Amino acid sequence: MRTSSPQALLCVLYGAAFLAGFNENLVNMALASVMAEFGISSVTAQWLVTGYMIVATVVVACMAFLYRRFSLRALFFGASTASLAGAIMGLCAPDFAWLLAARLVQALGTGVFIPLMMNTVLAVAPARRLGTYLAIGSGVITFGPAFAPVICGSLVTTFGWRFVFLPSAAAMGVIAAAGLAFVRGHRASTAEIDLPSTALACAALFCLSFGLAEFGTRPCAAVLSLGIAAASAAAFIVRQLRCAHPLIDLSPARNPRFRPTLLLVTVAMMSMFSLSVLLPLYCEEALGITAQAAGVAMLAPVLTNVAVTMAAGRIMDKHGAWPLLPAGFALTALGYAFAALAASHLSLPTMLAAAIVAFAGIGMVFSPSQTAGLGSLSSEEHPHGVALSSTCVQVAACIGPSLYIGVMAGIQNAAENAGAADACASAAGFAAAMGIGAVVALIGCATAYVYARRARRASRNV
Repeated sequence: MRTSSPQALLCVLYGAAFLAGFNENLVNMALASVMAEFGISSVTAQWLVTGYMIVATVVVACMAFLYRRFSLRALFFGASTASLAGAIMGLCAPDFAWLLAARLVQALGTGVFIPLMMNTVLAVAPARRLGTYLAIGSGVITFGPAFAPVICGSLVTTFGWRFVFLPSAAAMGVIAAAGLAFVRGHRASTAEIDLPSTALACAALFCLSFGLAEFGTRPCAAVLSLGIAAASAAAFIVRQLRCAHPLIDLSPARNPRFRPTLLLVTVAMMSMFSLSVLLPLYCEEALGITAQAAGVAMLAPVLTNVAVTMAAGRIMDKHGAWPLLPAGFALTALGYAFAALAASHLSLPTMLAAAIVAFAGIGMVFSPSQTAGLGSLSSEEHPHGVALSSTCVQVAACIGPSLYIGVMAGIQNAAENAGAADACASAAGFAAAMGIGAVVALIGCATAYVYARRARRASRNV
């Protein structure tokens, strides 16, 4: 990639990735207010999160094609336009359908910004500092969720939920203006897209998210939806292996050093994004605090994640995956288990301690898992590896909230029907979701243990 100022270019793309992270968590603090204004359930409201992630995931899956077909500048400003348009639509949204449409338009920008930043880092970063550069990228993405709860919680409490879109629109304007001066490099080439693959990806993601969300309340519909999702996913994989122009080139997944990291980043993102959605709901519904206070409460765990992420990137560069990855997943599982056990006590300090432990563990594994996988690929495979890794991240961000909110809603409804108080019912649902999260993190821990030990032995034999 040729550019007159790689550092300035990366700064602009880091800023865009920060905004993408901010936008992913934009409505988390507003869900309770949206539910109250439009008279909808948590399962319906979570589609503002899950629908956003489905669209972003499909765009991410197309990024290997888009990266070859369009110039860096065209992709950047196309994503900027979508992000800005979605923010303006959300600011003016008169009903839930319009609000959902605004989120879907916003998601187009996020689907481009994050893999675009990662591909650019891989193109311009020195190989010996790849972990640090990717850690900075992961850190700025995480900074978005760190500031989103505080800013958006204050706006929801003071002005109403619509105003959460105002900072997004203003920030996008500033980043786009900087992009006019510094976004250069990466010229387009010829590429084709396979539309049936795109349709299969959409069907699989929607049915998977819908099935997981409905599992706790409508199990028959959920099982049917999950069956369709499995069939669509299988058809998608088969088509990628057979068609001339696959949507995602699966060849990097044949690399034994890359393939396990797809599971690791999936588990890490499921853990982080689900907790960032569920914890504000617990704070508002079970603890009875305002959106603003819940946003401030989220700041400490997420900033802990950012600090640990930056340190983990340097550790990964110097010492590799052992024992960083298994220790991080073990810490994540411990935090989730602590949250599950503490939920019924309705104590904010105790829950924040659990969240800090979990977010610290995630910081130890997310970016290093990506570094370990992408660092094992050739430069020609990087766009495809980024597309695979980023797709897994977005799929995790789709299924995590759907699964955990589905579990939370099912247990909460059962507790309310049994006569439990609203706060206690909400706490019971949250505890069940956290228990599932602990099990998922333990699966990540076992995978990371095997992967990191093998990587350590391989490095000693070189």
